[in-house]
Amino acid sequence: MKNIKRFTLLSFSLFLLSLPAWPQLTYLERSTPEEQGLQSKDVLAYVDSLMSQSTADMHGLMILRNGKVVAEKYNEPFAAQYSHTQYSASKTFTAVAVGMAIQDSLLSLNDHLVDFVPDMLPEVVDDSLAAITVEDLLTMRSGFPVDTNMRTIYPDWIRQYLSHRLVALPGTHFAYDSIDTYLLSAIVQKVEGITIFELLKNRLFTPMGITQVAWEESPEGITCGGWGLYLQLESMAKFGQLLLQRGQWNGEQLVDAEWIDAMTTLRVSQPNGQKYGYQIWLTDYPGMVRCDGAWGQYIYVIPDRQMVVAMTQCKRSGTLDHKATWNLSRTSTVDGSGLPESPDYKALKNARYRFSPTRGKATSRHLLPVSVRLSSNPLEWARVDFDFKRQGNREPELVLKVTTSNNETFDLVCGFQKWTQNEIKGLPLNLRTFINNFSNIKPPFYAAASYGWTSEDDLYIRLHYVNWISSCRLHFRFNGNRVEPDIVLSSTDKRLRFNATVVK
Repeated sequence: MKNIKRFTLLSFSLFLLSLPAWPQLTYLERSTPEEQGLQSKDVLAYVDSLMSQSTADMHGLMILRNGKVVAEKYNEPFAAQYSHTQYSASKTFTAVAVGMAIQDSLLSLNDHLVDFVPDMLPEVVDDSLAAITVEDLLTMRSGFPVDTNMRTIYPDWIRQYLSHRLVALPGTHFAYDSIDTYLLSAIVQKVEGITIFELLKNRLFTPMGITQVAWEESPEGITCGGWGLYLQLESMAKFGQLLLQRGQWNGEQLVDAEWIDAMTTLRVSQPNGQKYGYQIWLTDYPGMVRCDGAWGQYIYVIPDRQMVVAMTQCKRSGTLDHKATWNLSRTSTVDGSGLPESPDYKALKNARYRFSPTRGKATSRHLLPVSVRLSSNPLEWARVDFDFKRQGNREPELVLKVTTSNNETFDLVCGFQKWTQNEIKGLPLNLRTFINNFSNIKPPFYAAASYGWTSEDDLYIRLHYVNWISSCRLHFRFNGNRVEPDIVLSSTDKRLRFNATVVK
């Protein structure tokens, strides 16, 4: 037995020696706020203020101090294991890939766009187009007009974009456009010989223990760059920590420190107060920068307080009060030393947050099952068969057998006064649609659902696509042999009506 133990210990030791230089821990270390120089009561007040914000659907929030997680909260049915699309927060990751290509001596800030896409250029290349540099793309000052529709129409994005007449001289006018970032992705792919997703997987994500990651790809076979990255909240926080540590991770310099400094230096200052670096936003608060994705996907980096705050949400209106994040950081001690243990930590640790399930009754006078055919709608559902699922003495669950416009079928089980998770076929509700959406985002997708009858005729269903971002509220009004449906998207709070026909 002793020999077996020795052999096992020796084998395990040899296994450890065979591992790469970077540690294989996937998760960030956890700590209490006080151990890292923060007050639990201040952290709890900050978390409460965000989770209860009326203009947002806050999904998850993680706060780091000194590289350790001091708070992590999710609004049920969202949870740590689910990924979120990053929208424009993806841009900062693309800037890191550009830095790697510069680090490899394959690229420089003064290189010209036209030299990397010779087969995509218009017949006549004027001096303005020829003058666009890598730095112009990094600072959103290419001079191209913003065209958000092109990606929904044409598969050859680069050729179509370059065919536009410039509206400003390169380097003179800031115009936020994701295609500038897409062109950076194309340039890095050209010089590195692999996509920026492959580049970052090899040299960033894997060393950092970020394994659950995907990135949408264009019809041209190029990582989208300006959008489409798909990450868990903890991976977002890790990336923020990498920026805070100027490209260093567990003793390894994954990105040149000078490049992180260059990214986070003020490059563009707008009359409206907006400040921009290389694919990252600067704030009014000295040193604080922000990765920023549509509907509130944020990574805050606060160097002078050694803090990172990452959050996911699907905000409906207004903007987040960025000052609140700065104020939280002000509660830290100057030297970051530990504070005495606080009784407030228990309240923070035990705080739980949940989106309220749909209100109403479990049943109505309308007899189910009933089948309904739907007109065109954002969910791309073509038909729904409604029925109840009995569970002994417990309240019944509502079951929707959904047939999508692509003729895929799945059961959507809606809990009563609770959330029920479902694996769905097809795609989730998408807030922005381009050609090749979800190209590299693999199923399954999950939807948490709850239902309630608010009157004898009105059925409400709330859906959260928990491993994507979007949510909505469905309303079916049963009126004799007619059904009148509508949908409210959480991202806009707008009600969209469509038609339905009862299937005889």
